[in-house]
Amino acid sequence: MSQVDETVMPRQARAAQMLLYALAFAGLVVVLVMESRLTSYGLGELLAPWFLVWMCALLALRYGGGARGGVRITTIVVMVFVLVGSFNQAFGAASAAEFTDAALRIVLGVPVVVLLFLPVTTAWFDRGK
Repeated sequence: MSQVDETVMPRQARAAQMLLYALAFAGLVVVLVMESRLTSYGLGELLAPWFLVWMCALLALRYGGGARGGVRITTIVVMVFVLVGSFNQAFGAASAAEFTDAALRIVLGVPVVVLLFLPVTTAWFDRGK
């Protein structure tokens, strides 16, 4: 395992954190823009994956502090659930808005998962063991 300076978060972990924040903000914008055009059922379908993204963004708040591997693994697992649903939604999209909504989660979510699997990021979360 590589040595990690415990005081400075690696760029890869910071990039994953910033991508999660950007994805959470984008989700808020998407929901606010699309809410007036949707029924209650449609709004529920729209909010479900974004709720999971917002949970990941809350987990990302812990990356710089005393977070360990459990936070990283939880973020990865939840993001994989988001991505699987987003791919399913993108391939079955009935409108351009649905496709754009799913594509946004895919484009910003895949790099998060990849960054969290990098050895430097793993070492950051495994520090102090």
